[in-house]
Amino acid sequence: MLYEGAVKSVQEAVLAHRGGDILARGNAVTRAVEILGELRFSLRRDVAPQYCDTLSGLYGYLQNRLIQAHAEKSESMLQEVAGLIQTLLEGWLGAMRNLSASDAADVQNTEACSSRLPEAELAAPNPYAPKTAEPRKSWQF
Repeated sequence: MLYEGAVKSVQEAVLAHRGGDILARGNAVTRAVEILGELRFSLRRDVAPQYCDTLSGLYGYLQNRLIQAHAEKSESMLQEVAGLIQTLLEGWLGAMRNLSASDAADVQNTEACSSRLPEAELAAPNPYAPKTAEPRKSWQF
């Protein structure tokens, strides 16, 4: 959702630039910079520090580029940032599709294995199952 919001904000900045609306361009750039700041702040360095450092650097670059694009009235810089954020979004969506495919394969494997179990074992509750079975959110692994 954050990547989608950032892409939308940069696209709005491009449209405002083309329309000569400096205030709208500034507001759109500000929103995109804030979204990238939130993405940067939410990185979990305890999980994968090398990836977090790389992403943090990229987010910082994108933030600086947006500010520079607004100051210099550069549509090409805005387009560059939009393209990079779109690439990040596509990568995220691909990762989510792979995760969904992996989950589906796990379910199929579980079903195949459970069909070989005796009926009494199938009816027994799973002591390791979570207490609440909430659906997985799109942003959760």
